[in-house]
Amino acid sequence: MRVSSLLTLALLAGCAGCATSLPDSPVAKKPDSLVAKKDDATNGEAGQDVGKSLVELADDIEAHGSSETALSLYRQAVAASGNAPAANVRLGDAYLRVNKTAPAIEAYRAALARDPDNADAQLGLGAALAQQGTPEKGLPALIKAAPRVDTGAAYNRLGVVQTMLGRFADAEASFDKGRAIAPDDLDIATNLALAAALAGETDKAAGLADEIAQSAAAEPRHRRNLVIVLGLIGRSGAEARAVAPRELSQRELDALLSRAGSIRGIADPKVRAKALGTMRG
Repeated sequence: MRVSSLLTLALLAGCAGCATSLPDSPVAKKPDSLVAKKDDATNGEAGQDVGKSLVELADDIEAHGSSETALSLYRQAVAASGNAPAANVRLGDAYLRVNKTAPAIEAYRAALARDPDNADAQLGLGAALAQQGTPEKGLPALIKAAPRVDTGAAYNRLGVVQTMLGRFADAEASFDKGRAIAPDDLDIATNLALAAALAGETDKAAGLADEIAQSAAAEPRHRRNLVIVLGLIGRSGAEARAVAPRELSQRELDALLSRAGSIRGIADPKVRAKALGTMRG
């Protein structure tokens, strides 16, 4: 019902200005310049309405798993809105969710071309550059944007990139700020535990692992990372088994601990972080 009603709204809004033209009133004809300005404003407002409706429809369709259809609608929203920065940010975010980093970067840069101080576009651009494999290029944008956006997710993105670059102390500070805003977000807490473990902060990493493991909201992906956290700080297999997902086989557990042990032996912080692999940003 919501999809069909939004689609109807979008189609109706798209017909704004399509009504049959009426002759000018002989009583009070306005100067052409004023008529043009009014028409431009009306068309601009109509375009914004269409863009907003298309974004809402795209959100709904994407939530039901049709990412390609949603991307097409996000692109239409950008066109309907007159290339508005907000619409480009939403398009960039959608591209990033399906790991299409090049068009995501293009969309964020289009937003910044119109609005250089757009914090959401800066945040997205920084994350996209990192996801593309150039975290050092994305870091300045993330450092600038995260305090302005000021959400747990924003600080989490910043912390992930700082971790990727081996800046563990900076990453921990970012994750701590994110947790202060979103204390129940286990992705942030798990990333903080991994950063602390990579930095060799045994007590902090172990305490976080225990806290996360006791949470009813902990998912198997969180628990697998907790095994790596304990492996990074040299804890026993029995301790790792206590935080691991129930379905994790002994062979898989041993493989995770072996991998963590190998990472622990790497001296270079950046290489150590790279060996860890992708964190949830």
